[in-house]
Amino acid sequence: MKLLKLSLTNFKSIRQSSFEFDGENKIIFGDNATGKTTIFDSMCWLLFGKDSLDRSDFEIKTLVNGEPIHKVNHEVEGEFSNNDGTQFTLKRVYREKYSNPRGGDTKLTGHTTDYFINEVPVKEKEYKAYINNLISDDVFKLITNPLYFNEQYSWQNRRKLLLEMCGNVDDETVIRNHGELRKLLSVLNGRTVEEHKKIVAAKKTAINKELDMIPVRIDEAIRNKPEVQSDKDKLKADIETFNTGINQLEEEAAVIKNGLKETEVKSKIRNIKRTIDERRNQVLSDYDKEKTRLRGEYEFSLNQLKAIEQERDRLADHNYETGRNIERENKRIEKLKEEFNAFNIQEFDDVNCPTCGQPYPDDKRESLKEAFNMQKATNLEEWQKLIDSAENMKRSYIEQEEIVAVKIDGLTNQAEEQQRDYERKFKAYEELEQPDVNRDSVYMDLQAQLFLLESELDDTDTTNSYESINKDIDEMKAKRTQLVDELNKHELIETIDERVKELERKQQQLANDKNELDEAMFLMDEFIKAKVDMLEQSINSHFEYARFKMFNVLVNGNIEECCETTYKGVPYRSMNNAARMNVGLDIINALTKYFKVDAPVFIDNAEAVTSFIPCHSQVIQLFVDATFKELTVA
Repeated sequence: MKLLKLSLTNFKSIRQSSFEFDGENKIIFGDNATGKTTIFDSMCWLLFGKDSLDRSDFEIKTLVNGEPIHKVNHEVEGEFSNNDGTQFTLKRVYREKYSNPRGGDTKLTGHTTDYFINEVPVKEKEYKAYINNLISDDVFKLITNPLYFNEQYSWQNRRKLLLEMCGNVDDETVIRNHGELRKLLSVLNGRTVEEHKKIVAAKKTAINKELDMIPVRIDEAIRNKPEVQSDKDKLKADIETFNTGINQLEEEAAVIKNGLKETEVKSKIRNIKRTIDERRNQVLSDYDKEKTRLRGEYEFSLNQLKAIEQERDRLADHNYETGRNIERENKRIEKLKEEFNAFNIQEFDDVNCPTCGQPYPDDKRESLKEAFNMQKATNLEEWQKLIDSAENMKRSYIEQEEIVAVKIDGLTNQAEEQQRDYERKFKAYEELEQPDVNRDSVYMDLQAQLFLLESELDDTDTTNSYESINKDIDEMKAKRTQLVDELNKHELIETIDERVKELERKQQQLANDKNELDEAMFLMDEFIKAKVDMLEQSINSHFEYARFKMFNVLVNGNIEECCETTYKGVPYRSMNNAARMNVGLDIINALTKYFKVDAPVFIDNAEAVTSFIPCHSQVIQLFVDATFKELTVA
């Protein structure tokens, strides 16, 4: 679609003017504030009811001393030609509505817009449908303003449009073109790489959580292990011996007549002896508990020390692999540079054709040499990109290596502190001695009471046979109980040891599973890097000047989606105005080809650019020139 003529009546600052474009490239000269941008605004308003900045609420009316002129129509009429040569006229009229109530003053009540196609009045819906059939609002903005794609269009929309234009690269194609990635086919199991990466990441997170908890569970189990001092088999034999002895004594006691009276003193003696035994057991039990607690503390500290040392060793292994990766990238860079230099020294044979051996025609020699040099420059540029990419990857690995080295140093210091903590707790455990029950104040008081009671007994009145047997039975049962308690400790230790072994087996299995997931993640990262290269090459092949960076490589090795326009390696945000404008024109050329529609391209502030690249659409330059006090089309 080309613009033949544009007529404005009371539109913004222009009262009445017509501009002849004849479907050709034109330059509109004018001083600042003479209405150059108004031309572009009028075109946008005529088609879509918005200005060039995509605003629908801008001031259309002509202002005089800051106030709009009333009771006049505001019109824009445009004459256009299609690519097949057919012509059509569009007209939009914005006018005020007034009411004159009976006996009152005329009042402005609103506004209305009239629409005309080829001078025939039509309804708004019909008008919009007609224009949409010619070109949509979104496409119009993209192909008429060289700056719109890069400065007003979001990077997400830019990325989406480029992928629609050039097509995405499917996973199977990437894997098929990179033999080292074919193992992924069995790993993916029908899923996409992106889907499987999410699954692997979730599994790694779950495994890491479990791995973090297993040392805690092992330590908890170990801390609950009681301390034993006797052999298990000997305990069983001793318990059986006590059982036999108790049975024999109980049989002897049954023979003794049951009429023997127990004096009150003897009863008290038995009770206090029982209390004495309980006190002795309590003192020794408190000692055992404290000993067990101290043992749990130093064993926990020891396990923490081992965990820190294991993490330090793991990171050291990681840095070793990173070093290998750096070495690999160095070799890759060296190889690429050798290939670059080998190709760079190639020169054009300006005498004979390298294919047929015949001398070049004189009138073709210079053009062939120029084509050769241009192709050589293009190839060298692509080679340099590969070198830059490899060097970026090398720098990423070096940064990782430095970060991990700092972590290793921190873990080394932490291990030293943990070693000191372990030694302090082990020393406390070793220095705790078994208490002397005989020096316990409560125990000594009970012994004194026993002595007084025993002194009250009349030797002539005591019959010790029955009492002596029962005493022996009680003592043997008490000792047996102690042995049974000690035997139960052995069984508890066996249960805890089996639990620890089970946790260690699970820990090893989880570590193996994590290694497999790490390998899969590495393959998928390599896949993504390969896909990035293929995708960017595919997209960039559709443009003559503009290049697009579709992914950012993060410090941790992951990549994130982006869409950044570059020209000769310079990002759009760092380009000068001329480069931004010409890159924009290159993008418009590609978009008009893709959408199969064209429209006049308006270049504002065209005086800032000395040279524009060829554009396949009609180009209208808005040129600031102080010598032109009125708008002039040339």
